[in-house]
Amino acid sequence: MVLKVLQANKMEASWEGPFMVQERLGAINYLIAFPTSNRKPKVYHINTLKPFYSRELKVCQFTAQGGDDAEWPEGVYCEGKSAGGVEEVNLSMTIGCMQRQQIKELCTSYAPTFSATPGLTERTYHSIDTGNAHPIKIQPYRVSPQAKTAIEWEIQDMLQMGVIHPSGSAWASPVVLVPKPDGGIHFCMDYCKLNAVSHPDNYPMPSTDELLENLGRAQFISTLDLTKGYWQVPLDQSAKERSAFTTHLGLYEFNVLPFGLRNAPATFQRLVDGLLAGLGEYAVAYLDDVAIFSDSWAEHLEHLQKVLERIREAGLTVKAKKCQIGLNRVTYLGHQVGQGTISPLQAKVDAIQKWPVPKSKK
Repeated sequence: MVLKVLQANKMEASWEGPFMVQERLGAINYLIAFPTSNRKPKVYHINTLKPFYSRELKVCQFTAQGGDDAEWPEGVYCEGKSAGGVEEVNLSMTIGCMQRQQIKELCTSYAPTFSATPGLTERTYHSIDTGNAHPIKIQPYRVSPQAKTAIEWEIQDMLQMGVIHPSGSAWASPVVLVPKPDGGIHFCMDYCKLNAVSHPDNYPMPSTDELLENLGRAQFISTLDLTKGYWQVPLDQSAKERSAFTTHLGLYEFNVLPFGLRNAPATFQRLVDGLLAGLGEYAVAYLDDVAIFSDSWAEHLEHLQKVLERIREAGLTVKAKKCQIGLNRVTYLGHQVGQGTISPLQAKVDAIQKWPVPKSKK
């Protein structure tokens, strides 16, 4: 196991793995290989390593939404980003013990699909058509020393995950750091110039109103969130070159679909629509947010299994802690839906109601 710094909070770290010791380099350093990814071997100090002990593969610790439950079944753990951590699947506290056990068995049978590490599908790839446009090169934006440190952490992490690799492309877009509400950062690319010369993909996006209406009538709803959805779609070779971005550390390009490209939503929506083809009576998706809805519990188990099977066959993974399983009301696309009702989130209503009264024309 390797102790790695978290993306969201650089002051915290978690154990990841298991990985393989490729070579011992002296008394304190080891060369660690990552056989299941495209990451290159990296040297780690012995203090950031610990032995891995295999155990029976189980899924997740289930947590009830809405309160404690004395009859809650014993938690089980999953194979995820950190073997030392626990991925949680949110279950309704209104269903019975037998129903919870059925969900536990179903999720356990699809344990590798519940992972904090993005998968990589072979069902599609993303291309960037720029026609006869000449390569666009933009110098990196000036950033503060703190921002430079954040960029270095992000670059290192994406290199280890195999998301990016060093580039010699004639194309180059700058990096933009966008603050998150929780204090972290979004590592984004400013692809405005590239998008301006990219030919559009006019694949239609689903109507959110129709999606919510379908869910609103259901008695049982589950939602699945694909792990770093875009990063599960590979780029073709020409798209890799055009995705290149420049930093104070040098030039890099993506191996997978980055955020900010003009046709990224169309590519991903086409993928999930194909993934759920023929299941439209009980499964819908808006980009990486998949929803399964049913009128009875027996149907819901069957529907959930079919969707998980499609996800596994496509080589995709689901982030367990963002899943909601077997609820009668769920949060989906900024609304509370289920049991015949659709309502906006109260926090959004409060934001409008608490907006200050204007005191001048301006």
